[in-house]
Amino acid sequence: MTPTALVTGVSRGLGRHICRSLKGSGYRVLGAGLAAAPRHDDLDDYRSLNLGDRLPASLFATEDVDVVVNNAGVYLDDPRAGYGDLFALRVEDLHRTFEVNLFGTVQMALRYAPRMVERGSGRMVCVSSGMGRLQDADGASFAYRSSKLAVNSLTLAVSRHFTAAGTDVSAFSYCPGWIRTEMGTDSAPDDPADTAADLVRLLDLPAERTNGRFFRGLDELGWDK
Repeated sequence: MTPTALVTGVSRGLGRHICRSLKGSGYRVLGAGLAAAPRHDDLDDYRSLNLGDRLPASLFATEDVDVVVNNAGVYLDDPRAGYGDLFALRVEDLHRTFEVNLFGTVQMALRYAPRMVERGSGRMVCVSSGMGRLQDADGASFAYRSSKLAVNSLTLAVSRHFTAAGTDVSAFSYCPGWIRTEMGTDSAPDDPADTAADLVRLLDLPAERTNGRFFRGLDELGWDK
């Protein structure tokens, strides 16, 4: 039976590469994003939505989703754009960052993780960042860093529910590193296609090897090291 994956933030950047890698690995790929229509051919179905709003009840309601990749995200207080100091932070940017990076991800977890527990299988992936670790805080990019710290906390909370279920379910965070996307810029050293392929490889590992863990590439990054 063909597994089904649902990816958010699919119109460009890493999301587009994740869809392509999933499709190449035999998944039926569903996508959600802000664009009115998908901008590539690696999706079997697509919905346009704003993750800052409440998820519609109709969102892929008839689909059995095996994998959710929470990829949608914004980086509004990026120092590379000359804006990143805490004391220059615009509160509206903090709100918007949490709406997309955290609240949207929480909604996806609340919608799909319980179904995975009931079914006894599934993967919930949160695309995060090494910037979302307390020991990496440097005073800049407070909105982005704190939103990813919260996402990592969500991953751990879901993973504990999955552990209690004792079935083939896993929730993990994934740091793509510095990749050549619109967010990462063309000067980034890493290829997003390779990063996406590594994420998809992690999906094939037994749940006990990924649940509650934080990866960069195929290596465990860890929460505090």
